[in-house]
Amino acid sequence: MKILLVNTVSLDANGISTFIINSAKLLSKRKNKVSILASNNVDKRIKEDLDNNKIDLKIIKNRKSNPIKYFVHVKKYLSRENFDIVHVNGNSTIMAIELFAAKMAKVKGRIAHSHNTTTEHPLINYLLRPMFEYSVNGRLACNISAGKWLFKNESFEVVPNGIDLSIYDFNLNTRLKYREKMKIKSNEILLGHVGYFNYQKNQTFLIDLLHSLPANYKLVLIGNGSEYKNVKEKAKSLGINKRIIFTNTVNNVQDYLNAVDIFLLPSKFEGQPFVIIEALANGLPCVISNNVSEEIDVSKNSYFVPLQLQQWNEKIQGIGKSDRKKRSLDNQECLKKSGYDINQIGQILEKYYLSAIKN
Repeated sequence: MKILLVNTVSLDANGISTFIINSAKLLSKRKNKVSILASNNVDKRIKEDLDNNKIDLKIIKNRKSNPIKYFVHVKKYLSRENFDIVHVNGNSTIMAIELFAAKMAKVKGRIAHSHNTTTEHPLINYLLRPMFEYSVNGRLACNISAGKWLFKNESFEVVPNGIDLSIYDFNLNTRLKYREKMKIKSNEILLGHVGYFNYQKNQTFLIDLLHSLPANYKLVLIGNGSEYKNVKEKAKSLGINKRIIFTNTVNNVQDYLNAVDIFLLPSKFEGQPFVIIEALANGLPCVISNNVSEEIDVSKNSYFVPLQLQQWNEKIQGIGKSDRKKRSLDNQECLKKSGYDINQIGQILEKYYLSAIKN
């Protein structure tokens, strides 16, 4: 099959991009011709990774600044390339831009994949609903909550955000190495967070939280984004900047997770975050905003807490030590049984694509 995976957010260090890149690699290994469509300047390392896996990258800009111009170029590209499948990944009916272009280009399989449970653009989401419904003929979601939110009463299939579980095995040597690298003492408790710095991920809450915790608690923040400078400035203004390690974007999140004691996710809204799957696979206890669907807690050792500082403070201080290696192995077994092993995803998608083409 000739397959195009479309990213409606930046192809960068984020959950949707991780899913798309992982899926593209698996589908390419299964002898499909796979391309990815992005609308941003893509990092050189990502380009090289895709090229090494025989995945074509097409960049068409102006999705946000000039959507009509973007639509015209996408339609021309799809008409020229004759894809069997256009698989659009996003958070709302704004995916109608690519789906309608695919319908006009006579692409047989036009699939929308829901990765969230809300949108920052509710009016546009409402206005584009008719075009979205007219264009789509395949519906996927990262979990039940995300599917119900976007597809309403229409049927859909769930494709979990799978990862390569083996690279997240807890490793004591790596833990000691990275704690030394970050200058974390043996009696200090390291809290961890991975995510794009923005309103949704809510890193400012973590700054207030750390300020309320005893001095032996430290925090590592992995990622970058529009709110990165503001978060750093807030930490400095509260006088706790020396208790925080800002790593910026890294390509070895799994190594840092080994050094962490408790993983935190204070999102204001969320679909199915990859970072929680990664943290669970590494055996970490997770304290998560109750705005995140509890479907993610397949191992039953996460804590969903309202975004109230006192409640998070008490929950974090109440978490005791456990056998991290055993928890990592046990969690990975649960994740495999629930379909989060990346090696299953390529076969699942290929089967779904074939059914979409026949319909």
